[in-house]
Amino acid sequence: MVVYGIGSIEAYESPRFQLSIAVLMKREFHWVGNIEVFDPILSATESSVLESMGCTVLSVNEQARREALKPTLFFMPHCEANLYNNLLQANWRVDRLCRIALFGNSFQMYEEQVTVDPEVIRATKRIIAARRITREFAIETVADDYFPAFHDSSWHFFSSGLDSELPLLVSEGS
Repeated sequence: MVVYGIGSIEAYESPRFQLSIAVLMKREFHWVGNIEVFDPILSATESSVLESMGCTVLSVNEQARREALKPTLFFMPHCEANLYNNLLQANWRVDRLCRIALFGNSFQMYEEQVTVDPEVIRATKRIIAARRITREFAIETVADDYFPAFHDSSWHFFSSGLDSELPLLVSEGS
């Protein structure tokens, strides 16, 4: 599991809820291996706490450009659109996308909120294109206590049966 953009677990409750879910998933699901975490704002104390919980804190900012060379769960609650875009761009091949499970912001929400602003269009280009090959399952927040941590969040799974469509998307450029 790769966790990007968790935020400050010391200063805010939402990142603590999000981290709790990630750690519980590792405990409950044997297929979740090591948890690797990166957020540029993590303090030395937060990094120590994460390591004491069995997580590996990454020292290099990958900008979410990790290639999925093996099945990987990317846990990215409330990250910026450009990080999702970077992840998709780094894995814009059928054999890589089908190895990814992604928990993060709703791609459908991005599509509904796209504007004419060139910066927003650039940041969401791959997200919008990926909607055609993504099965998205929205998270329902059942208590107000958890709303800030998980609102507009979804699980995303990429179809491996669209070999003929993906090259068309690649030819559109980055």
